[in-house]
Amino acid sequence: MSDEPSTIRKEVSGMPVSVPIRILAFAMDFVLLIFISMLIMLYLPKALGEQTANEFDNLTSRVAELFQQNEPDQRELDNILRDLQFFQDRIHYNLIVTLFFIFYFLQAELFWGGKSIGKATFSLKTDNTIGEQAIPITTRQILIRSIIKGLSCSFALLGLANLLFFLFNKQKKCLHDLASGTITGQARSERANSKPQPEQ
Repeated sequence: MSDEPSTIRKEVSGMPVSVPIRILAFAMDFVLLIFISMLIMLYLPKALGEQTANEFDNLTSRVAELFQQNEPDQRELDNILRDLQFFQDRIHYNLIVTLFFIFYFLQAELFWGGKSIGKATFSLKTDNTIGEQAIPITTRQILIRSIIKGLSCSFALLGLANLLFFLFNKQKKCLHDLASGTITGQARSERANSKPQPEQ
């Protein structure tokens, strides 16, 4: 009598990812983060008290009234945008959003096996090297990657520099890959069949 072969799945790292797929995966994460940053802008003033919420409502009303005009006054638009910027600085909006961006990538690396929403969609995975066996990254590498990726989403110049590094270096590594000593590859499943010896 013999048993059916048992199938074991293990995740290994594959070949480097093509440029369009890597960009598209990051774009999915970026769109999600922009949407969440808009929600933070809507609900943060309410969490900070009635006075702050009323001030934000007044600013948004001024913006809405201005854009309802056929020819918005440029000086008034500049004044409103300046007041909105001062308001964001006062409630530390940019700091809170940046910390959330870093947290998003950090928890993806720690709890989702190195996969953000974009990476999971295209079966991408972060490893130390590309080879037959996936090598887990360290906590230090995770922190470096998450901080640089989060800052890249918050600051346009750093984001542009990150993209340019990815496009023009031979290994197709972003700044966070280079700084942390990691690489993103195509994750795939490898099946290992084990056949037990037939019973005598």
